Amino acid sequence: MRHQKVVFGYLHPGHEAHCFAASLRELMFYDATHGQHVVSHPFGIAPKETGAAHIHAGRNELARVLLEQQDAGWLLMIDADMGFAPDTVERLLASADPVDRPIVGGLAFAQKSDGAGPMYARRYRMCPTIYKMHETDNEVGFVPIFEYLRDQVVEVDGTGAACILIHRSVLEKITRESPYRPFDQVTLAKGPKGRTEFGEDLSFCIRAKAAGFPIHVDTSVKTTHDKGAVFLDEETYDLQQAMVALKGLAE
Repeated sequence: MRHQKVVFGYLHPGHEAHCFAASLRELMFYDATHGQHVVSHPFGIAPKETGAAHIHAGRNELARVLLEQQDAGWLLMIDADMGFAPDTVERLLASADPVDRPIVGGLAFAQKSDGAGPMYARRYRMCPTIYKMHETDNEVGFVPIFEYLRDQVVEVDGTGAACILIHRSVLEKITRESPYRPFDQVTLAKGPKGRTEFGEDLSFCIRAKAAGFPIHVDTSVKTTHDKGAVFLDEETYDLQQAMVALKGLAE
């Protein structure tokens, strides 16, 4: 693969999950002996300590770091509670293209509230961070695509930022043409309370799509998400979906 410089930026709250630290170590060894996309320049690794209330500011800072490195073409963001394969940089670059696929996410999963259980328990459900836009006369938002295409590059309306590769042209255009920074949160005047607020990741997707950039997810580039004694990945997701199917048959 042609050498392309990548800034590997990650947010952390002052510590990193073991799966992230081990994955990053293996990725650096792999990169040093293969494409040298990350290890070949001073800002290859760009950590940013960020509290939960300022994630959008942290991601904007990582975007600024990339834009100030004139010879780096790509920003890869992977959060410090994620695990990933050593060849993640190589594989995302292989799926990406500065024009046709300037934004490519890896396969990641989020944990969403799924209502209440008995004795005041809370239920949670995994969902892939592969989204389509859903809009009615009164509502607007992103809906997860639960039945996603396996091991393929798919075009989407939105994805998360826990594992995402972004070409610098996207960040340059948004910064140049918008009064807002790329990850500033978007609020739309529609929804049950008269407005809908989006997180920094989907806000970025809204801005990128409005600027004319397509968004893709390569579902063959897998990750795991450390949620404390539970790791959200495709294997766990398949087990959950099987349990949901069995429950439906029993009802």
